[in-house]
Amino acid sequence: MDNTCPGCNNKISEPYIKCCECVQEFLICLQCFSKGFENGNHQNDHKYSIITNDFPILEYGWTACEEIKLLDALSDCGPGNWNAIASQVATKTKEECEAHYMKCYVINAKYPFPEMPNPPARPPCMPIPFKACEDPCRPLPDSHRAQHMAGYLAARGDFIEEYDNYAEWDVRDVYFSPDDKPIIKALKLAVVRIYQSRLNERARRKQIIRKFGLINMSNHSLQYYRKLPAEVRELEESLRPFMQLQSHPIAHDLMIQGLREEINLKKKIRKLKSYRSSGITSFRVARLYEKLKIQREEAKQQTNYMSEILPHLHDPSALAQWLQKQAAIESGTISSSLANAIPIQKKAIAPLDLTGLPGVEKLSSKEREFCSKARLVPGAFLSYKIALINEYRKSGSVKLANARTIVKIDVNKTRKLYDFLLEEGLIEK
Repeated sequence: MDNTCPGCNNKISEPYIKCCECVQEFLICLQCFSKGFENGNHQNDHKYSIITNDFPILEYGWTACEEIKLLDALSDCGPGNWNAIASQVATKTKEECEAHYMKCYVINAKYPFPEMPNPPARPPCMPIPFKACEDPCRPLPDSHRAQHMAGYLAARGDFIEEYDNYAEWDVRDVYFSPDDKPIIKALKLAVVRIYQSRLNERARRKQIIRKFGLINMSNHSLQYYRKLPAEVRELEESLRPFMQLQSHPIAHDLMIQGLREEINLKKKIRKLKSYRSSGITSFRVARLYEKLKIQREEAKQQTNYMSEILPHLHDPSALAQWLQKQAAIESGTISSSLANAIPIQKKAIAPLDLTGLPGVEKLSSKEREFCSKARLVPGAFLSYKIALINEYRKSGSVKLANARTIVKIDVNKTRKLYDFLLEEGLIEK
């Protein structure tokens, strides 16, 4: 086919779309059709047909496109030259081309056309549906998959810890005697029914584990959850209990996919709102805005290098490092982004002398050493220490972000204080 798509001006190849309502023939490729392309009298809500030759005509396994290639190759190379014919068909061997030609075009042919099969060509046999076993999978004992299935006994199809693991204890002493009174017999039957309901619940939970592949959860998490964004990962973990309410794993995946699309749409809406608040009303201006924003950020990194050396004007070693870095940037030895990542080594600060300071007698030897190196006065150290310990006792853990809100000093000193208390075992993450 030599037609070109009016949307992208590319050559149309099968499968493609043909409009059924336009008076003049209108053909369009699948990519432009998926974008809703319109041209002249053609609208994207017109009825259409999908044109393709990917279906069998004379024999199953030979599509109409391959039949056309075979006939073209026969006219070019002549019957008998099956090597050249097979190379031109490209999807069949020379034995297959010869056998198909003799069967459909010679033996079963009725002049002037081959005999069409009745009923039409179909697969040689109907597919057999696969039904998975009710028990979870049983890999080889020494295989990699078996090592990740913690708590699952593959040879028995059971778990080390079953649901309601001690349910058998309730029925181990139950036995029926002909001398039992009716009320005692009814109570024993009730105990057996309760035990049977627990067995049914075990089977139901095993079926859920089999359906959703939860045995190899650690391996699955490494391969799947690592690729997800943070908000989608939290969504997956929070909705995992709802798996048992779904009738099929695909239904749960579709629900998660819909919620992911909702998150993406909300992000796009927030971005569009930020554009509108900045006075941007078209996508063309938005693309230009993003391009200029990237250029501004790159310009900030490439300029104003002097600001990083201003705090070290009286440090000759820092000045020498800065000059060497600028010379490397000018000569092209390193890029500006890499140079910004290399910090200027500051001059070592002398430890703080704690002699005679209030509260120094209340410190241990390790605490005195820490306050001297971190340049914290003993009184402030003790107050910060008590505040963080109280927070740990109240909430059971202390994060670094919470410590920075409680201890409102330099972030580096806060980090040192936080690590020191963790090492001493006074708080925990």
